[in-house]
Amino acid sequence: MSDTDAQDRPEAAFQNDRSSHLSFAKENSNYNREWFLELKARVDAGAPFAFVNADIPTEIFKAMDIPVVINQWWAAVVAAKQKSAQYLGALNAQGYRENLCKYCSLAYASTFEENAAEAPWGGLPRPTVVISSNDCNSQNKIFELWAERTGAAYFAMDRAAPLKPNLEGWLDRLPNGWNDVFGDGVIDFLTEQYRELIAFLEKHTGRRFDPDRLREIMALVNEQEDYYRKARDLIASTRPAPLNVADQMPATMIPQWHRGTVWGRDRAKLFYEETLAKVKAGDGVVADERVRLMWLGTGLWYNLGFYEYFQQRYGAVFVWSIYLAIAADAYPTYPSAPDEDPLRTLAGRMTKIYAMLNTAPFNVEWFKAEAKRAGIDGVVSLTGGTEDDCRETFGQHFLVRRAFEEIGVPILRLGVDNADARTWNDEAIRKQVGDFIETEILARRAGDAQGGH
Repeated sequence: MSDTDAQDRPEAAFQNDRSSHLSFAKENSNYNREWFLELKARVDAGAPFAFVNADIPTEIFKAMDIPVVINQWWAAVVAAKQKSAQYLGALNAQGYRENLCKYCSLAYASTFEENAAEAPWGGLPRPTVVISSNDCNSQNKIFELWAERTGAAYFAMDRAAPLKPNLEGWLDRLPNGWNDVFGDGVIDFLTEQYRELIAFLEKHTGRRFDPDRLREIMALVNEQEDYYRKARDLIASTRPAPLNVADQMPATMIPQWHRGTVWGRDRAKLFYEETLAKVKAGDGVVADERVRLMWLGTGLWYNLGFYEYFQQRYGAVFVWSIYLAIAADAYPTYPSAPDEDPLRTLAGRMTKIYAMLNTAPFNVEWFKAEAKRAGIDGVVSLTGGTEDDCRETFGQHFLVRRAFEEIGVPILRLGVDNADARTWNDEAIRKQVGDFIETEILARRAGDAQGGH
């Protein structure tokens, strides 16, 4: 897709060619763009505006009626508009290091665009506040630079790790037993951080926090995630798979940024209903499904069509992505007591999400469970291809690789960046994944079959 094509087709930011037959795909993208333009109009009229990192709960901002945009969501829009190479190149030209995390820095790089007509959707409005977690030094510095560049007030949240988590049957206990799994210490610490965040927001935006409104938002989120759980289970159990990850990502990610709204709940319901209809009709991605793949990492936003090549050549379908699975398992969070502070319940939700995405043993055990649930034959990992990758440095990728080895599922690390198109070589990466399918999955399967005779 060229820059011109992407700018002329607003729905292209989160849509692949195949998904046009799914009613939710184009509608979700169009809604997202219209919502953003309305947000800009509100800010132009004087409303406060918050720019936050993905691990900051937007539920609080909704309960305070503060317009909010998430760093990684905007990076995905920029990448899908084919602007990542231009913007990151301009950032590097100013002296910023080449190996700066692209997913966290691309949105900041987009602010150096001087021509609003060339910026995705006209560009971001100037934020009143910027908020991140300080568990990553690079991310922390990027948000400090946001504050300096825009004059926004900056708030950095701390994060606590569970001291002695109760791991017995933890995955099945997450919706209602999250406090018992992670312990009072980590939940109470994060709850107090949210109170400090609310005081900061009230000071700098003039808005007031409404706990009853937060309870309503939390309930809507739980309804929304239950539909995603049903859709995830359908895709995992159906052969051939009714949807691939390029279908799932736009259907999940866009409403997730709008979680806690009636629109978000209803779009998740529609996604489940359309998935169910495809299952009942026997409508698979490919009729002759031979290989089921897991895409382990963030979405390849500048090239969603990449996944389909392997369907046509090998009958290999990417059936699993983090977006739908984390919605199904980590987001549903119910109060541990009838009169519980909704901020505490929210702290339970965010603790689960972070643990399952980033913290061993939670993430590796969850990945293994999901691979078994979906009948995964092989894993393609987007991250961890360079020595300076932070997760490589701290051993996370080693633990993930070992976990899949334990259950006999091969894993391929691509070593490319989901937000930086400069790291992508389509021909070379197609060959790399094709060789992996042929040698590590199909050839091994044939060898096992021969050995069984």
